[in-house]
Amino acid sequence: MKPSTELHDLIKSLNKSEKRFFKLHSALQSGPKNYLKIFEAVDDQEVYDEELLKKKFAGTAFIKHFPSEKNHLYKLILKALRAYYSENNVSSILKQEIKNIEILYQKALYDECNKVLHRAKRLAKDNERFYYWFELLNWEKMLLEEAYESGEFTGPRCADRGRARRDREAP
Repeated sequence: MKPSTELHDLIKSLNKSEKRFFKLHSALQSGPKNYLKIFEAVDDQEVYDEELLKKKFAGTAFIKHFPSEKNHLYKLILKALRAYYSENNVSSILKQEIKNIEILYQKALYDECNKVLHRAKRLAKDNERFYYWFELLNWEKMLLEEAYESGEFTGPRCADRGRARRDREAP
Protein backbone atom coordinates (compact mmCIF):
# COMPACT_ATOMS: atom_id res chain seq x y z
CA MET A 1 0.00 0.00 0.00
CA LYS A 2 1.34 3.41 -0.98
CA PRO A 3 1.81 5.87 1.93
CA SER A 4 -0.56 8.82 2.02
CA THR A 5 0.75 12.18 0.91
CA GLU A 6 -1.84 14.21 2.87
CA LEU A 7 0.69 15.48 5.42
CA HIS A 8 3.13 16.47 2.69
CA ASP A 9 0.37 18.21 0.74
CA LEU A 10 -0.73 20.15 3.82
CA ILE A 11 2.81 21.23 4.73
CA LYS A 12 3.57 22.26 1.16
CA SER A 13 0.36 24.31 1.03
CA LEU A 14 1.51 26.48 3.94
CA ASN A 15 2.95 29.88 3.16
CA LYS A 16 6.01 31.24 4.94
CA SER A 17 4.09 33.08 7.67
CA GLU A 18 1.86 30.06 8.37
CA LYS A 19 4.93 27.85 8.78
CA ARG A 20 6.50 30.40 11.09
CA PHE A 21 3.30 30.61 13.13
CA PHE A 22 3.15 26.82 13.41
CA LYS A 23 6.71 26.71 14.74
CA LEU A 24 6.02 29.53 17.23
CA HIS A 25 2.75 27.89 18.25
CA SER A 26 4.66 24.63 18.82
CA ALA A 27 7.26 26.41 20.93
CA LEU A 28 4.57 27.06 23.54
CA GLN A 29 4.72 23.38 24.49
CA SER A 30 7.62 22.16 26.57
CA GLY A 31 9.60 19.00 26.07
CA PRO A 32 10.88 17.22 23.01
CA LYS A 33 8.89 17.73 19.84
CA ASN A 34 9.32 14.84 17.44
CA TYR A 35 6.60 16.29 15.26
CA LEU A 36 8.77 19.35 14.53
CA LYS A 37 11.54 17.08 13.27
CA ILE A 38 9.05 15.35 11.01
CA PHE A 39 7.64 18.74 9.92
CA GLU A 40 11.09 19.98 8.86
CA ALA A 41 11.96 16.72 7.09
CA VAL A 42 8.69 16.62 5.15
CA ASP A 43 8.97 20.31 4.31
CA ASP A 44 12.42 19.69 2.83
CA GLN A 45 11.05 17.06 0.43
CA GLU A 46 9.82 18.19 -2.96
CA VAL A 47 8.18 14.81 -3.56
CA TYR A 48 6.97 12.82 -0.59
CA ASP A 49 9.18 9.82 0.17
CA GLU A 50 8.19 8.02 3.35
CA GLU A 51 10.95 5.42 3.03
CA LEU A 52 13.55 8.20 3.03
CA LEU A 53 11.94 9.66 6.15
CA LYS A 54 12.01 6.27 7.87
CA LYS A 55 15.72 5.93 7.06
CA LYS A 56 16.41 9.43 8.33
CA PHE A 57 14.72 8.72 11.67
CA ALA A 58 15.79 5.06 11.92
CA GLY A 59 17.61 5.54 15.25
CA THR A 60 14.75 7.33 16.99
CA ALA A 61 12.15 5.82 19.29
CA PHE A 62 9.20 7.51 17.58
CA ILE A 63 9.79 5.73 14.29
CA LYS A 64 8.05 2.68 15.79
CA HIS A 65 4.79 4.60 15.74
CA PHE A 66 5.52 6.83 12.77
CA PRO A 67 1.93 6.78 11.37
CA SER A 68 0.51 8.08 14.66
CA GLU A 69 3.26 10.74 14.82
CA LYS A 70 2.31 11.90 11.32
CA ASN A 71 -1.38 11.96 12.27
CA HIS A 72 -0.55 13.96 15.39
CA LEU A 73 1.46 16.45 13.33
CA TYR A 74 -1.37 16.81 10.81
CA LYS A 75 -3.85 17.63 13.58
CA LEU A 76 -1.43 20.09 15.21
CA ILE A 77 -0.94 21.93 11.93
CA LEU A 78 -4.70 22.27 11.49
CA LYS A 79 -5.06 23.45 15.08
CA ALA A 80 -2.37 26.08 14.54
CA LEU A 81 -4.03 27.20 11.31
CA ARG A 82 -7.35 27.62 13.14
CA ALA A 83 -5.56 29.81 15.68
CA TYR A 84 -3.75 31.71 12.91
CA TYR A 85 -6.99 32.56 11.09
CA SER A 86 -9.23 32.83 14.15
CA GLU A 87 -9.44 36.62 14.16
CA ASN A 88 -9.62 37.08 10.40
CA ASN A 89 -13.36 37.02 9.92
CA VAL A 90 -16.60 37.50 11.79
CA SER A 91 -17.65 33.86 11.46
CA SER A 92 -14.47 32.66 13.17
CA ILE A 93 -14.93 35.18 15.98
CA LEU A 94 -18.56 34.15 16.45
CA LYS A 95 -17.61 30.46 16.56
CA GLN A 96 -15.09 31.26 19.28
CA GLU A 97 -17.61 33.31 21.22
CA ILE A 98 -20.18 30.49 21.04
CA LYS A 99 -17.55 28.08 22.34
CA ASN A 100 -16.79 30.56 25.15
CA ILE A 101 -20.51 30.74 25.97
CA GLU A 102 -20.68 26.95 26.12
CA ILE A 103 -17.68 26.73 28.44
CA LEU A 104 -18.97 29.46 30.76
CA TYR A 105 -22.40 27.85 30.85
CA GLN A 106 -20.93 24.44 31.72
CA LYS A 107 -19.00 26.08 34.55
CA ALA A 108 -22.22 27.72 35.80
CA LEU A 109 -20.74 31.21 35.27
CA TYR A 110 -24.04 32.56 34.02
CA ASP A 111 -23.37 36.30 34.43
CA GLU A 112 -20.15 36.05 32.42
CA CYS A 113 -21.91 33.82 29.92
CA ASN A 114 -24.61 36.44 29.52
CA LYS A 115 -22.05 39.18 28.83
CA VAL A 116 -20.36 37.14 26.10
CA LEU A 117 -23.78 36.21 24.70
CA HIS A 118 -24.84 39.85 24.33
CA ARG A 119 -21.53 40.80 22.73
CA ALA A 120 -21.84 37.90 20.27
CA LYS A 121 -25.47 38.73 19.46
CA ARG A 122 -24.51 42.30 18.68
CA LEU A 123 -21.67 41.12 16.44
CA ALA A 124 -23.92 38.63 14.63
CA LYS A 125 -26.66 41.21 14.12
CA ASP A 126 -24.31 43.99 12.99
CA ASN A 127 -22.68 41.66 10.46
CA GLU A 128 -25.89 39.93 9.38
CA ARG A 129 -24.71 36.49 10.46
CA PHE A 130 -28.20 35.24 11.20
CA TYR A 131 -27.22 31.59 11.22
CA TYR A 132 -25.26 32.34 14.40
CA TRP A 133 -28.08 34.54 15.66
CA PHE A 134 -30.37 31.50 15.97
CA GLU A 135 -27.76 29.57 17.90
CA LEU A 136 -27.22 32.55 20.19
CA LEU A 137 -30.96 32.82 20.80
CA ASN A 138 -30.92 29.18 21.86
CA TRP A 139 -28.19 29.98 24.41
CA GLU A 140 -30.22 32.95 25.61
CA LYS A 141 -33.20 30.63 26.09
CA MET A 142 -31.04 28.22 28.08
CA LEU A 143 -29.84 31.06 30.31
CA LEU A 144 -33.43 32.18 30.89
CA GLU A 145 -34.42 28.62 31.79
CA GLU A 146 -31.48 28.36 34.17
CA ALA A 147 -32.46 31.64 35.83
CA TYR A 148 -36.04 30.45 36.18
CA GLU A 149 -35.01 27.05 37.60
CA SER A 150 -32.72 28.67 40.16
CA GLY A 151 -35.45 31.07 41.27
CA GLU A 152 -33.50 34.10 40.12
CA PHE A 153 -35.39 35.11 37.06
CA THR A 154 -32.88 37.80 36.15
CA GLY A 155 -32.08 36.37 32.76
CA PRO A 156 -30.74 38.33 29.83
CA ARG A 157 -33.81 40.54 29.33
CA CYS A 158 -35.01 40.67 32.93
CA ALA A 159 -31.72 41.55 34.64
CA ASP A 160 -32.13 45.31 34.44
CA ARG A 161 -35.79 45.21 35.55
CA GLY A 162 -34.94 42.88 38.45
CA ARG A 163 -32.09 45.12 39.55
CA ALA A 164 -34.33 48.21 39.35
CA ARG A 165 -37.06 46.47 41.40
CA ARG A 166 -34.54 45.44 44.09
CA ASP A 167 -33.22 49.01 44.23
CA ARG A 168 -36.77 50.39 44.72
CA GLU A 169 -37.53 47.84 47.46
CA ALA A 170 -34.24 48.41 49.33
CA PRO A 171 -34.65 50.31 52.64
